[in-house]
Amino acid sequence: MKRILLLLLILLPSYLQIQANNEETKTCAPMKGGKVCYSYNVKANNLSKARLYEAIQKWAAKTYGSDIFFSNVSSNKGKGSILISSKVELLLNETEKTFIKFRMRIQCYDDRCTIDITDITYQYDPEKDKRYNVYPAEEVIAENGKKNKVDLIKDPLLFCNATHYFAEGLMTEVVEAIKRR
Repeated sequence: MKRILLLLLILLPSYLQIQANNEETKTCAPMKGGKVCYSYNVKANNLSKARLYEAIQKWAAKTYGSDIFFSNVSSNKGKGSILISSKVELLLNETEKTFIKFRMRIQCYDDRCTIDITDITYQYDPEKDKRYNVYPAEEVIAENGKKNKVDLIKDPLLFCNATHYFAEGLMTEVVEAIKRR
């Protein structure tokens, strides 16, 4: 019995292979249709659309469904789609932070799902006087921050890198949710 269990533990990772890849890794602010968009394809061999949807929906509801003032989760089981809209605090460095608003669109298929993180805006208040201004990501981080149009933001690459790591973290959370299913 121990040998069978050991064999199963060895073979299970090869049976259930979950891989994610970012379609645009050369930039911290990938663009799609003129908008900043982080796109991922997650391969989940041997998982049906329904199983993927259930795993991701459970994660989305737990992570983003509890605070209706900051987050919203919409889903369609028949289509296998999940839409998350949220606003969270994003740490830029040890002393600066901003709020980031985003939409995460997840579409489930048999053996895979796609993830797009778009409609990104920043609510930034460097003076800390609670007068947040809203800036679309395209005005701050396009072309790795070289297209920054906001004078108040002195280091757009800082925003770009923080946003990239944030998007990578979201994608990793989805992959982990699939693995836990």
